Amino acid sequence: MRHANIYEEVQRESLEGRELEASVLFRAAQKLNQCARDWENGNTKEFHEKLTEALRFNQKVWSFLQVELGNPANPLPETLRLNLLRLSKFVDKEIFTLFAGGGTVEDLLSIARVNEQIGRGLQVKTTESPADTEEEIHSAGSLLDIAG
Repeated sequence: MRHANIYEEVQRESLEGRELEASVLFRAAQKLNQCARDWENGNTKEFHEKLTEALRFNQKVWSFLQVELGNPANPLPETLRLNLLRLSKFVDKEIFTLFAGGGTVEDLLSIARVNEQIGRGLQVKTTESPADTEEEIHSAGSLLDIAG
């Protein structure tokens, strides 16, 4: 287990900006997907602990993103920022429902898909314009339709 922590530390130090944000979103999705695979063990203490940790991690990630998106100096186009903030409202709602013991495995997977899609959008080459990034996020799964 110690080796994994060292690897994560080195990876964190070598990533910057959008790459780092994408990596964190993919890690958050991975935690949720692991819980989804173990969903049938939902009555065990181990599963509950793993789910709680995954939800807390996702909540922290999205809280950070909300702060960044709310910053007027953020370089993303205003429309994209507002759409991502709307999406964050959906993610918050799903996380709170799951924390409260409600929700389904599909709800868990929908948060994971959102994380993965946003992560893919962040991986768009930085030489592309913010409009290209916005198009990548929208074309990668119509996430805003999911959010209602």
